[in-house]
Order: sequence, then structure tokens, then C-alpha cells
Amino acid sequence: MKRSTAPRDITLHEVEIVEWLLENAAMRDIAEYRTKSVSALRVVGGCDCGCSSLDFHSEVGGPKTMLADALAVYPDRQQAGLILWGRDGEVVMLEVYEMHPVADRVPEIGDLRRWEDLYS
Repeated sequence: MKRSTAPRDITLHEVEIVEWLLENAAMRDIAEYRTKSVSALRVVGGCDCGCSSLDFHSEVGGPKTMLADALAVYPDRQQAGLILWGRDGEVVMLEVYEMHPVADRVPEIGDLRRWEDLYS
């Protein structure tokens, strides 16, 4: 279930994460998703479980498309997955799922890895 929150501007740190995902972990051609500035995204909600996932678009539309998929490896060696979702040329969600039940946190840019870099 998604939590609602007062809409707010995306933070600089969140912009950096979305940009990193688009530049380094794209799963498909994302050219149509690069026509709008990531810094113009507005956070409109997130997940009730307490994770760091963010919704950028509140309108219900068609199915979402996976744009990017990456991994965060924290200094304490715990990991989280990050998936960037889009619909109709707009980034609509940043999903952050923890692989360890200890803590939900927003990764630093230095924590981000492409899957192929981690397991190659």
C-alpha cells in the first residue's frame, strides 16, 4: 500500500540517484525519458512499509515499464535493490527494496552498482 505525503520537490540526493540509474543501469532505450529534467520531478508518495521507495506520479495509468535496475552495497555489506519505473515518457517511481531486514535507508551514490559489475 502506498503512503500519501504532501507533494514536495525531489531532493538533490534523490536526483543524483535517479540520474545514476538512468546513466548506468538502464534496461532499455530510455531516450524518451531523458526529455524532461529529473530535477523537475515531484515526490507525491511512497510505500507504507517504511522503505525508501518514492512515487513521482500520482495518476493511475497504464502499466509501468522497468527503466533501470541496480544494487546498492552499503559499507556494512548489506544490500538493497533499486528499480526505476516509467510510463509514457515519465519517470514515475523509484523502488528501493532492502535485502536485509535491518534498516531501510537511502543509498549514497558510492554504494550503487550495476548487477553485471557485482557478479562478473
